[in-house]
This record gives sequence, structure tokens and C-alpha cells, in this order.
Amino acid sequence: MTSGLYDDPELAARYADVTAANVCNAAYERPAVRALLGDVASLDVLDAGCAAGEHAAWLTASGARAVALDASPAMVALARARLGPAARVVEADLARPLPFADGSFDLVLSSLTLHYLEDWLPPLREFARVLRPGGRLVVSTHHPFMTIDVVPVYHEVTLVEETWAGFGAEPVRVRFYHRPFERMLADLDAAGFRLRGLHEPLPAPEADAQDPALAARLRERPWFVILDAVRGD
Repeated sequence: MTSGLYDDPELAARYADVTAANVCNAAYERPAVRALLGDVASLDVLDAGCAAGEHAAWLTASGARAVALDASPAMVALARARLGPAARVVEADLARPLPFADGSFDLVLSSLTLHYLEDWLPPLREFARVLRPGGRLVVSTHHPFMTIDVVPVYHEVTLVEETWAGFGAEPVRVRFYHRPFERMLADLDAAGFRLRGLHEPLPAPEADAQDPALAARLRERPWFVILDAVRGD
């Protein structure tokens, strides 16, 4: 993650426990991202914003050579405990230059992370730099429809503050950015990427058994979007 919110070890551990099996992550974002990624065997993959390592664990189990990265020391500790020697885990901030050589990876995955950053261009340019020619970038992030009712102007990148329950005894304040589609795609283009697809996932069938009301809402009003791009050379 890239938000200081997750630097608290207790909150980070609670976040990892909740998101391991909840609807939004385990039955909505993860199945859609993994289906889109397809066969990752023998690929060098950067999991940029790895949190506690859910995607990185799947990547390594699927035969990828994964490097997991997060800005939160608490999340890095959880990811290292989860992954052990199966993957390298690095503490680094996506708003700064990445500690990798040019052309280090075949694939960069950034899962539900970039909405914590106001400016996408620095990390996107770094993703392009560390990818090999023709390398692929898959980003999942908040769908602008998720925040359309809480921002004054749809077309502007706007800081949103919300209260999220379920991650401890008290609700926590979360800060992230609403971003229109036009800005997402313009930043990808400016960073040297060519869009392959924009995907608005639907919840997996198990979401209905777990929380039918939330599953129904996610089918009516999307919360996440997945961008699939390649480095343009």
C-alpha cells in the first residue's frame, strides 16, 4: 500500500485478515485480475503495492518470479512472513524512483494502490522504465463511478476522505483520490503505455453466498476498474 494509514501494525494485520476473504478483494478484484493476467509462469513480475502478499503468493504459486513491493513497513513485514523465500519483498515508495534496473520485469501488477496517489505519472514512468520492451502493466484501482456522488466535479482529480468500518474497534479515516477515466488514460499514454483493455469486473459467484446485498450493489454500480496496458516501443 502507499497510505500511511497502513503503517500501524495492528491495523495492517487486521486489514490483511479482513481482505484475505472479504467480497471486495477475494470475490471481486482478485478473481478478475488473475483471470486477466492468465499464464504467468516463468515471468519476472513486480507486485507494486503488495500489501500482505495475497497476489504475490498467487504469482509465485503460479510459477512467476515475483518481487513484492510496498511502502508500509508493517505490510512489508506481513508479506515477508507470508511469502518467506518464495519472493523478494522490498520496502519502497511508488512516488519515488524504484530500486530496480531498467528492463527488470515482464509484468508489473499494481493492485488497488494507485488511487492513494495524487500524481500517477511518476510511478507509471517508473513502471515503464523497469519493464522490458513490450512488457505489460495491469492496474486495478477505484472506478470513478465509486466516488461520483462525493466529489463536486467529476472531471478533476479530487481528494476523498471516507470512514471505513470493519478494520478494528473504531472506524478509520481513509484518504484516496477520485480520478476520471480521461485522466487515467492520458497518464498511461504520457508514461509511454498503450492501452490494451479497460475492464469493469463483476463479482465472482461466491460473492452472492457471502454477501448477496453487496454482490448485487457491485453488479449495479462498479467500484473497481482494471487497466491492461503494454509498454509502447
